Amino acid sequence: MSERLISDLGGKPAGDIPRDERRQLFWEKQLIAVVNLLSAKLDITLDEFRRAVEEMAPDDYAKSYLYGRRLDGWLRLLIERGTIDAEEHRARTQRILASGSRDHVF
Repeated sequence: MSERLISDLGGKPAGDIPRDERRQLFWEKQLIAVVNLLSAKLDITLDEFRRAVEEMAPDDYAKSYLYGRRLDGWLRLLIERGTIDAEEHRARTQRILASGSRDHVF
């Protein structure tokens, strides 16, 4: 028998299902559009994406939500495929966070 995947919550206590409706944030809509383009352009399958999401650390997965998990999974895939350099991404993220600015277009 294989080990349970991080997303397999069947039979585990998980608390109430949030029923609050909220508008989708602009960046979430952009993420969907970019993901659709990248899926076709880079020939990334849904199975590959699901694997990338399910490889998240359990604590990170639990603290995140749908779009955060999607973003993390896609970033993981793009780094795996060499489309994005992990060190360059880390350094740029640190510069953005250190600047305290939301204007991260260099």
